[in-house]
Amino acid sequence: MVKSYGFSGEFNILVMELLGSSLEDIFQAQQKKYSIKTVCMIGIQMLDRLEFIHSKNIIHRDIKPDNFTIGMDNKSHIIYALDFGLSKKFRSSRTHQHIKFNVNKKLTGTARYASINALKGCEQSRRDDLEAIGYVLMYFLRGSLPWQGLHVHKGEDRYKKILAKKRGTNAEELCKGFPSEFADYINYTRNLEFEADPDYKYLRGLLLSTLEKEKCTYDFWYDWVKEKPNITEHIAVERYMKSNYNISLEISGDDKKEKEGESKDKENSNEKENINISKYSGLNTSNSFNDNNRQYSSEVVKTNAAGINISVDNNNLSNSSIEKRNESLDKKDGKKSKDKKNKKDKDKNKNGEKEKKERNCLIW
Repeated sequence: MVKSYGFSGEFNILVMELLGSSLEDIFQAQQKKYSIKTVCMIGIQMLDRLEFIHSKNIIHRDIKPDNFTIGMDNKSHIIYALDFGLSKKFRSSRTHQHIKFNVNKKLTGTARYASINALKGCEQSRRDDLEAIGYVLMYFLRGSLPWQGLHVHKGEDRYKKILAKKRGTNAEELCKGFPSEFADYINYTRNLEFEADPDYKYLRGLLLSTLEKEKCTYDFWYDWVKEKPNITEHIAVERYMKSNYNISLEISGDDKKEKEGESKDKENSNEKENINISKYSGLNTSNSFNDNNRQYSSEVVKTNAAGINISVDNNNLSNSSIEKRNESLDKKDGKKSKDKKNKKDKDKNKNGEKEKKERNCLIW
């Protein structure tokens, strides 16, 4: 999470939250082996983070174990996503118009975890991030992937060789010996359309059902954690994270416009809701106005000509006093409209005289 940013002399400064080791570093320390339970818990959190990133109209484009870390101290059970150096907007923040499909593009990201379409040179979208997560999870389960350590001859394109091997390895073969849900995950992401809205809930459900089948509990007890964590404390933090997804980053121009539009719509809706009491503009109510009885349910504050607030009891506020108030307001409105009309007529006359003078000048 970004804490602050600015500059000092020639240098730009970015202050971020201190995080722990990356999942790759921990994986190496664990002799390249994670249990199914740990992989499922990691996968669920990776999907949570990715869904949030995508909701901000951004694709990551470099999903790999090195770009996911654990937190520090009481946040050590939380998985964080980082390194947005290759990220890109996949749709407009204002209109939600998706970028167009394109081909013959250079690979952006890491070939080992990149999707088949990304290796083919296609424009990336949300489906590519999700497919890459599938390969990361299988890397954690297997210890390596079939397209790792391929021998490339001189002049041979390494990316093409990785693509050929990846295309030739179907999901069932890749996930052989592990729960079928992982093959379902790979097949789902590989078959997504370019502009499709992914079903994150379904993908999380596959991992949750695997935990159930393996009779495991989602308790944040990862393979690298020696003692069973305080479940109550960790779940409380996790719930807090899920309900507080706002990141303190500067809002982009498109997002600002979108936000301004939302606030204007909100103001308009508030005006519509308050239309019944708009003519009683001099009366500030602390509770709701009862339209049927034409009475206020609590104390009313009335403003006199001098601008002094006078408290009036509800019971003494009669219908006749409200009618008098309406009449005075109507008179004021009438006077205002009359003054406005007179001003308009004067402006018209002035414009007429001006045109006349100009015409006379032209004739002369």
